[in-house]
Amino acid sequence: MLRGRVILAFTVTGVVSAMLAVVVVVLGGGVWRVALTCVFGGTAVGAAFGLWMSHRLLEPLRQVTGTAAKIASGELDTRLPDTDDPDLAPTVDAFNAMVDSLQSRIERERRLVGDVSHELRTPLTTLTTSVGVMSRYADQLPERSRRALELVRAELDHLRRLLDDLLALARAEARMHGADAEPLSVGELLTHTLAEVHYPSEMLTVSEDGIVIGRKLELERALVNLLENAQRHGGGVVAVGVCREGDEMVVTVDDAGPGVAPQDRQRIFERFVTVRRGKRSGTGIGLALVAETVAAHGGRVKCTERPGGGARFTVWLPTVTKFTHHTSVTQL
Repeated sequence: MLRGRVILAFTVTGVVSAMLAVVVVVLGGGVWRVALTCVFGGTAVGAAFGLWMSHRLLEPLRQVTGTAAKIASGELDTRLPDTDDPDLAPTVDAFNAMVDSLQSRIERERRLVGDVSHELRTPLTTLTTSVGVMSRYADQLPERSRRALELVRAELDHLRRLLDDLLALARAEARMHGADAEPLSVGELLTHTLAEVHYPSEMLTVSEDGIVIGRKLELERALVNLLENAQRHGGGVVAVGVCREGDEMVVTVDDAGPGVAPQDRQRIFERFVTVRRGKRSGTGIGLALVAETVAAHGGRVKCTERPGGGARFTVWLPTVTKFTHHTSVTQL
C-alpha cells in the first residue's frame, strides 16, 4: 500500500538511528558522540533508503503521466491498470471513469457531425440538380435573376465542399477508414498529387526523397487541401518542396499571399476557424482535416512565414525507420 510504504520509510530511518545509538553506547561513546552518530548516520541511511523508496512511491504517478500522454495523443482506449492498493484504487477508478466519459462524449460528437452531414447530402444534391437545370436556361432570365442564380450556385458549391470536408473529418476522427497503410515515396506522392490538380511539375523540388508508411488517399487529400488553401487564400502556390530531416520527411507548400498573422498560425488548424483574407473565407474544415490526417500518421503540421513573404505550410512525416522502431500508423 502507498500509505504503508511511507510508514515503512520513517520506521526504517528511526530504527537505524536507534541501532546506531545502541552501538555507540556499547562501544563506550559519550553523549555528543552518540548524538552526532545518530544525526549523520541516520541521515545518510535515511537518504539512501528515501531515494529508493521515492522511486517506488512515484511509480503510480509515472503510470498516470504515461497514460495521460497516450490519451492526449489520440489513444482514447488507454486506461490505468487495476490496482489492489486501497489507497490508489479510488484515484485509478476516478481517472478511468473520467476518460470513459470523455471518450463517450467525443464519440457522440463525431457521430452527430457525421449523421448531420450525411442527412444533408440528399437535399443538397436535389438543390444542386435543380440549380443545374435552371442554369441551362440562364440566357432566358433577366439580369437580376441571373445574378441571383450565380449567387445560389456559388453558395451551394460552398455548402457542398463544407459537407464533404465535414464527412471526411468525421471519418478521420472516428478512425473509420479501412484502407491499409503501405510504404509510400513522398516524392512520387507529391508528383502524382500535383498532376491530379493540374499543377506544373516544375513547381516541385525534391532535395531528398524518402519512404513513409501511410494511406495514399488520405495523404493525397491532405496535400490537396494545403494546395487549395494556398490557391484560395494565399494568392496561389509558388513552390512545393520535399526534403529529409533526420528520420522525418518534410513537405513544404509556399504561397504568394500576405501570410498568416502569428496569433492565427495555430488556430487555423482548429475546426471552423477561418481567417478572412479575401471576399470569401474557407469552410474552416480543410486545414483541420490536414492536421488530423497528419497526426494519425505520426506527424505534425505547422504554418510559418515564407522567406520573402507569404505563408509556408510544413508537414513532417516519420520515415519507415522511425515507424519500425517507435510507432505505427494510427488505425483510421
